[in-house]
Amino acid sequence: MRAYLAIIRPNNILLTLLTQVVFMLAASRISYLQVDWQNIAFPESVLVILTCCLTAAGGYVINDLFDVDTDHVNRPNKRILKRDISHRAAIIYYVILTSAGQICGYAAGLGMGLFASAIAILLYFYSSDLKAMGLPGNLLIAFMSGSVIYVASRGIYQISQGYFAEYAFLAFLLTFARELVKDAEDVEGDKQQGCETFPIVHGTKKTNLLTNVILGTIVLFLGVASYLLFVSPFLNVKSSFQAAALLFPAYLTTLLIPMLLRGMYLTAGAKQKRDYKKISKWLKLTMLMGLFSILFSQP
Repeated sequence: MRAYLAIIRPNNILLTLLTQVVFMLAASRISYLQVDWQNIAFPESVLVILTCCLTAAGGYVINDLFDVDTDHVNRPNKRILKRDISHRAAIIYYVILTSAGQICGYAAGLGMGLFASAIAILLYFYSSDLKAMGLPGNLLIAFMSGSVIYVASRGIYQISQGYFAEYAFLAFLLTFARELVKDAEDVEGDKQQGCETFPIVHGTKKTNLLTNVILGTIVLFLGVASYLLFVSPFLNVKSSFQAAALLFPAYLTTLLIPMLLRGMYLTAGAKQKRDYKKISKWLKLTMLMGLFSILFSQP
C-alpha cells in the first residue's frame, strides 16, 4: 500500500491541494483574519480540488510507466515500478485515478470537465513523447502548474481579490525554470534513452543562462509589482494602520526576491548533478513561500 501512495508523489499532491485551498481562502477574505465562507462554492470547490489532485496523481503514474528505464539510471534508489508495483497493476491504478478525476471534473461543470480531459490527454502525451523533446515538455508542465492556481477560481463566487492570474503567471515562470534544472539533473539517464532535452542539446551553460533569465524576469516582475501595489500607495497613506497593512505584505513579497537571487547565484555556478538537485529543492521552497504570500496580500 505504501508503494501505491509513493508513486503518486504525495508531497506534490498535498501541495496542489494546499495551493487551491489557500487561494480560495485568500480570495474570500474580508480582513486578514476573517473569511467570508459564503464566497466559497460548495460542492464545486471540493470537486475542483479533487479533479486536480486525482488527474495529477494519474499523471505521475503514467510518467513512471514510460520512465522505467530512465529512472533506473537517474533515481535507482527511488524506483517503484517493477520492484514494488507490477506494470499491469500500475496501468489499472492510472486508469482508476484518471477516471475518478474526470468524473469529479464533469460533476463540477462542463468547463471543468473539458479542462480535466485536456490535462489528462496532455499528461499522457507529455510522458510518452513531449518529455523527451525538451522545451515543449517543460512549457507544458509550467502551463499546468499555473493552471492549478487559475482553476481554483472556479471554487469561489467572487474572484476580485484573489490575484489568480498574477500568481498563475509567476507559477508558470518558476516551474519552467525548475523543469530546466531538473532536466540538467537528469542528463545522464536522459541521454541513454535518446531524449533531446534542452541541457542535452545545448549544454549546461546555456541551460543555466536560460534558467537565470527566467528567474531574473520573476525578480523584475516582483520588483515592479511591489512598487505598484505597496510602495506607491504607502507614500500616500494617512494613518499608521494603513501603513502597517501595506508594509507587512510588501515585506513578505520582497522576501521572495532574495530567495530568487540566491537561486540565480546557485544556478550560475552549477555543473554537477548534486548542484542541480540543490537548486531544484531551493526553487521548490521558493514556490512554497510564494504560495503563502497570497495570504498576506491586502484584502
